[in-house]
Amino acid sequence: MVASKKRFLAAFLGVGALLSVVPAQAQTRSSDMEGTWIVQEKDGVFHIAPCPSESDRLCGWLIGMAYTDAEPEKDYRGVSECGMEIISSMKRRKNGHWHGKVLDPRTGRSYHANMWLAEDGTLKLRGYVGLALFGETQTWSRIANPTIGERCRMKRGG
Repeated sequence: MVASKKRFLAAFLGVGALLSVVPAQAQTRSSDMEGTWIVQEKDGVFHIAPCPSESDRLCGWLIGMAYTDAEPEKDYRGVSECGMEIISSMKRRKNGHWHGKVLDPRTGRSYHANMWLAEDGTLKLRGYVGLALFGETQTWSRIANPTIGERCRMKRGG
Protein backbone atom coordinates (compact mmCIF):
# COMPACT_ATOMS: atom_id res chain seq x y z
CA MET A 1 0.00 0.00 0.00
CA VAL A 2 2.80 2.47 0.87
CA ALA A 3 4.62 1.73 -2.42
CA SER A 4 1.47 2.33 -4.43
CA LYS A 5 0.92 5.66 -2.65
CA LYS A 6 4.50 6.71 -3.46
CA ARG A 7 4.04 5.75 -7.14
CA PHE A 8 0.79 7.71 -7.24
CA LEU A 9 2.40 10.78 -5.65
CA ALA A 10 5.33 10.65 -8.06
CA ALA A 11 3.03 10.36 -11.08
CA PHE A 12 0.78 13.09 -9.74
CA LEU A 13 3.62 15.56 -9.26
CA GLY A 14 5.50 14.44 -12.39
CA VAL A 15 2.58 15.24 -14.65
CA GLY A 16 2.00 18.57 -12.94
CA ALA A 17 -1.74 18.02 -12.86
CA LEU A 18 -2.03 19.12 -9.25
CA LEU A 19 -5.78 18.73 -9.46
CA SER A 20 -8.23 16.65 -7.50
CA VAL A 21 -8.10 12.97 -8.31
CA VAL A 22 -11.09 11.39 -10.04
CA PRO A 23 -11.72 7.80 -8.99
CA ALA A 24 -11.83 5.23 -11.81
CA GLN A 25 -15.56 4.69 -11.35
CA ALA A 26 -16.15 8.44 -11.84
CA GLN A 27 -14.57 8.68 -15.30
CA THR A 28 -16.15 11.53 -17.22
CA ARG A 29 -17.68 10.80 -20.60
CA SER A 30 -18.07 13.65 -23.05
CA SER A 31 -21.85 13.36 -22.78
CA ASP A 32 -21.56 14.13 -19.05
CA MET A 33 -19.80 17.42 -19.82
CA GLU A 34 -21.99 18.41 -22.74
CA GLY A 35 -24.78 20.86 -22.11
CA THR A 36 -25.45 24.37 -20.94
CA TRP A 37 -23.60 25.81 -17.96
CA ILE A 38 -23.91 29.08 -16.04
CA VAL A 39 -20.64 30.54 -14.77
CA GLN A 40 -19.77 31.09 -11.13
CA GLU A 41 -20.64 34.81 -11.18
CA LYS A 42 -24.02 34.05 -12.85
CA ASP A 43 -23.23 36.56 -15.63
CA GLY A 44 -22.47 34.17 -18.48
CA VAL A 45 -23.82 30.98 -20.03
CA PHE A 46 -21.79 28.50 -22.08
CA HIS A 47 -22.80 25.66 -24.34
CA ILE A 48 -20.31 22.76 -24.26
CA ALA A 49 -20.40 20.22 -27.09
CA PRO A 50 -18.05 18.27 -29.37
CA CYS A 51 -15.82 20.57 -31.43
CA PRO A 52 -17.02 20.87 -35.05
CA SER A 53 -13.68 19.78 -36.53
CA GLU A 54 -12.63 17.38 -33.74
CA SER A 55 -15.56 15.25 -32.54
CA ASP A 56 -13.42 13.54 -29.86
CA ARG A 57 -12.76 16.92 -28.22
CA LEU A 58 -15.03 19.39 -26.47
CA CYS A 59 -15.44 23.10 -27.13
CA GLY A 60 -17.44 25.77 -25.36
CA TRP A 61 -19.27 28.76 -26.80
CA LEU A 62 -20.45 31.84 -24.93
CA ILE A 63 -24.20 31.91 -25.61
CA GLY A 64 -25.51 34.18 -22.83
CA MET A 65 -24.19 37.32 -21.18
CA ALA A 66 -25.51 39.76 -18.59
CA TYR A 67 -24.89 43.27 -19.84
CA THR A 68 -26.53 46.65 -19.50
CA ASP A 69 -25.23 48.42 -22.62
CA ALA A 70 -27.14 48.26 -25.88
CA GLU A 71 -24.54 45.88 -27.35
CA PRO A 72 -22.84 42.80 -25.84
CA GLU A 73 -19.21 43.01 -24.75
CA LYS A 74 -16.63 42.97 -27.50
CA ASP A 75 -13.32 41.13 -27.68
CA TYR A 76 -9.90 42.74 -28.14
CA ARG A 77 -10.58 43.13 -31.90
CA GLY A 78 -13.94 44.83 -31.37
CA VAL A 79 -15.97 41.73 -32.30
CA SER A 80 -18.97 40.70 -30.20
CA GLU A 81 -18.25 37.93 -27.72
CA CYS A 82 -21.72 36.52 -28.42
CA GLY A 83 -21.31 33.00 -29.83
CA MET A 84 -17.52 33.09 -29.49
CA GLU A 85 -15.65 29.82 -28.92
CA ILE A 86 -13.91 30.43 -25.59
CA ILE A 87 -13.10 26.82 -24.64
CA SER A 88 -11.29 24.85 -27.33
CA SER A 89 -9.84 21.44 -28.08
CA MET A 90 -10.55 19.84 -24.71
CA LYS A 91 -9.21 16.30 -24.96
CA ARG A 92 -10.15 13.64 -22.43
CA ARG A 93 -7.34 12.32 -20.28
CA LYS A 94 -7.16 8.96 -18.56
CA ASN A 95 -8.08 10.48 -15.18
CA GLY A 96 -11.42 11.71 -16.55
CA HIS A 97 -10.33 15.35 -16.74
CA TRP A 98 -10.31 17.24 -20.02
CA HIS A 99 -7.31 19.34 -21.12
CA GLY A 100 -7.31 22.08 -23.74
CA LYS A 101 -7.32 25.85 -24.07
CA VAL A 102 -9.41 28.73 -22.81
CA LEU A 103 -9.43 32.14 -24.50
CA ASP A 104 -9.48 35.48 -22.72
CA PRO A 105 -11.50 37.46 -25.27
CA ARG A 106 -10.47 40.80 -23.79
CA THR A 107 -6.76 40.21 -24.47
CA GLY A 108 -6.81 37.52 -27.16
CA ARG A 109 -4.50 35.34 -25.05
CA SER A 110 -5.09 31.60 -24.75
CA TYR A 111 -4.31 29.69 -21.58
CA HIS A 112 -4.03 26.02 -20.71
CA ALA A 113 -7.19 24.70 -19.12
CA ASN A 114 -8.51 21.61 -17.37
CA MET A 115 -12.14 20.83 -16.75
CA TRP A 116 -13.85 18.05 -14.87
CA LEU A 117 -17.08 17.22 -13.12
CA ALA A 118 -17.08 17.42 -9.34
CA GLU A 119 -18.93 14.85 -7.26
CA ASP A 120 -21.79 17.32 -6.78
CA GLY A 121 -22.32 17.55 -10.56
CA THR A 122 -20.79 21.00 -10.99
CA LEU A 123 -18.23 21.64 -13.70
CA LYS A 124 -14.80 22.80 -12.60
CA LEU A 125 -12.77 24.83 -15.10
CA ARG A 126 -9.18 25.70 -14.25
CA GLY A 127 -7.21 28.08 -16.45
CA TYR A 128 -3.48 28.47 -15.95
CA VAL A 129 -0.10 29.45 -17.36
CA GLY A 130 2.63 26.82 -17.00
CA LEU A 131 1.57 24.62 -14.09
CA ALA A 132 -2.04 24.11 -13.03
CA LEU A 133 -0.86 24.95 -9.50
CA PHE A 134 -0.65 28.59 -10.57
CA GLY A 135 -4.14 28.84 -11.99
CA GLU A 136 -7.65 29.72 -11.00
CA THR A 137 -10.62 27.36 -10.79
CA GLN A 138 -14.20 28.37 -11.45
CA THR A 139 -17.27 26.35 -10.54
CA TRP A 140 -20.06 26.27 -13.10
CA SER A 141 -23.56 24.89 -12.63
CA ARG A 142 -25.70 23.11 -15.18
CA ILE A 143 -28.67 25.16 -16.33
CA ALA A 144 -31.51 23.43 -18.17
CA ASN A 145 -33.39 26.22 -19.94
CA PRO A 146 -31.61 29.56 -19.66
CA THR A 147 -33.64 32.56 -20.74
CA ILE A 148 -31.46 34.19 -23.37
CA GLY A 149 -32.72 36.90 -25.66
CA GLU A 150 -31.42 38.60 -28.74
CA ARG A 151 -27.62 39.10 -29.01
CA CYS A 152 -26.95 36.68 -26.15
CA ARG A 153 -28.61 38.92 -23.55
CA MET A 154 -29.45 36.97 -20.41
CA LYS A 155 -32.81 37.85 -18.98
CA ARG A 156 -33.26 38.37 -15.27
CA GLY A 157 -33.71 35.13 -13.37
CA GLY A 158 -31.33 33.14 -15.59
